[in-house]
Amino acid sequence: MFPTKGPTMLRVLSVLAVMAPLPAFALSCVPHGVTDAYHQAADAEAAYVPVLGTLDFDASAAPQVDWEAQQDTPPVTLIPATFKGEALTVRGIAQPFATDVVLEVRCAGPWCPQPQPGPMLGFLRKTSHSYVLNTNICGGFMFGRPTDADVQQVKDCLAGRTCKPLANY
Repeated sequence: MFPTKGPTMLRVLSVLAVMAPLPAFALSCVPHGVTDAYHQAADAEAAYVPVLGTLDFDASAAPQVDWEAQQDTPPVTLIPATFKGEALTVRGIAQPFATDVVLEVRCAGPWCPQPQPGPMLGFLRKTSHSYVLNTNICGGFMFGRPTDADVQQVKDCLAGRTCKPLANY
């Protein structure tokens, strides 16, 4: 029988807390969807371009976590990529759009997203000399293999129709 009161219980709890493995302290993210990314892009000082198409890059360049040396996981990895598809506009007219992109993969400690080349819906941040596509473990601006509903949500947001975010960011 476990003691329920006094210093003995505190010692048991202290020992259990120290013995808990680090991966048990999992990363917790708030819900994040295309409408959240839309609002973040719309509220940002930087200019963003909503896009739908195909992203091509070397997936092996994405950060790989060595669980025996988690501290060596880079916080940011930049990967050259190419986007081909359409820029989505406010008027609902898709414009052909192709450009080189810097895929910015952000890790949180040892937790890293694993982006894959292929179909995507996203928001490219325009810089003075290129476009950047940010992805991170809790969301970001890249949505691989978007559903028709995802695409329609972004089009609704652009047209000023219902655009409710999943989370309060």
